[in-house]
Amino acid sequence: MGIKTMTYSEESLLVGAAESIWEGSDARVNIGIDVSEKLVDAMRLFLEDELALVFITDSDIRHIKRKHGAAEEERGQQTITPQDFACIPEGLNDFDTYELADTDKLGNKKFLLQKDMDGKIYVVTIRRGKRKLQIKKMWKGDQSGASC
Repeated sequence: MGIKTMTYSEESLLVGAAESIWEGSDARVNIGIDVSEKLVDAMRLFLEDELALVFITDSDIRHIKRKHGAAEEERGQQTITPQDFACIPEGLNDFDTYELADTDKLGNKKFLLQKDMDGKIYVVTIRRGKRKLQIKKMWKGDQSGASC
């Protein structure tokens, strides 16, 4: 369990965007991530329209850096690095568990997806529009060396 099994075309784009933001870039980013049938099927239970796209923006990456990019060990987690963004497509598309986590202030549904890749990766998405999810948070569990 925990070994990376697939490669996704978006991985290098996600890592490159995160590296740029870690270096202080204020460039605008909006990266779409293809969705698997597994994710589409899971979201059918919660969304009225079939999921077509998951995306992440520069603001989301900055939020993840600001909130989870340093001193995470104090909270029993591991610090997120730009390389961890390569885990997002697999975490979304080949998740181990998922759940409806809550709703945001506007009533949009929030989902927690978990994937064990030599430690746990957690990805939180929020429904945006009828057929889209936006990645809003990501963190690593406190198990050994989550990497993909």
